[in-house]
Amino acid sequence: MRKCIYDGALPINLYASDLFSEYEELSYELWRDKATFPQGHFMADDILAPNEAFTRGTLMTQLGPGQCDIISITMFLHLFDYANQLKAATRILRLLAHKPGSLVLGSQAGSTTPGEVPLKPPFAELHEEGKRRTVYRHNPESFEGLWKEAGRAAGVPLKVSAVFHAPDDFGKVKAADEGFDVAAKERKYFTGAETRRLYFSVMRS
Repeated sequence: MRKCIYDGALPINLYASDLFSEYEELSYELWRDKATFPQGHFMADDILAPNEAFTRGTLMTQLGPGQCDIISITMFLHLFDYANQLKAATRILRLLAHKPGSLVLGSQAGSTTPGEVPLKPPFAELHEEGKRRTVYRHNPESFEGLWKEAGRAAGVPLKVSAVFHAPDDFGKVKAADEGFDVAAKERKYFTGAETRRLYFSVMRS
């Protein structure tokens, strides 16, 4: 949100959501900009909540279905396994405006070899049934398939674009992204040479 405002967007048109309401006040303490934001534009909600709870949650009751022209989900879906990515994507489409050109966009961790990846410590806690948690890493083709499946479930026609290349300010494709540019001590959290950054847009057609 702050980057959008810096670039000229009106704060009244912007909303943000996260799982924990405490993040809102913490962000004001960090950036010292509480006066910049309208009240009620940060919505604590769980996009993976059971259906009844999600329907009664802040995203659906205070923001409302079909109210978002553009939804940014940078570095978000890759936190989940495939089943929960599909659940989240379907619900994101419920928030997207009911008109052609409405857009979901962002970037996230991807892989040249798509599939479920077991989490490494310190994130490798077990499920209740004793199974180790995984996250799904996409290549462009599998990511497009995820959103096509979500679109069918939500009844929303979509045009999906996903690439391992970073477009420049004029929309031209730069050289391939050969992986995350991270310090050596942090590379233990990534999955190897196949890791890439995936850039995407999902447009209502």
